[in-house]
Amino acid sequence: MTDKTHLDEVNRKLDILLKLMAYQTVQKMTLSEGAPLLRRLGFNSAEIAEIYDSTSNAVNVRLAEAKKKKKDKQQKGGKVDTPSSQA
Repeated sequence: MTDKTHLDEVNRKLDILLKLMAYQTVQKMTLSEGAPLLRRLGFNSAEIAEIYDSTSNAVNVRLAEAKKKKKDKQQKGGKVDTPSSQA
């Protein structure tokens, strides 16, 4: 095997581990709850959809809803929960 082949194999395995860890983190969350968290952690819509066995379109809808909800809450002067404020 070449170095590139080894790197590709390691990268593939790391991708699998990340998805498993992400699944474990959000397994009891709905798509509406988990998608924004996974997005903040760097996952794209297709990866989130794969974790939830859903579609990219459904993920994008939930992300847009969460963004709108956050914006509405901020405009009303309400506090928005973030991972650092939940500690």
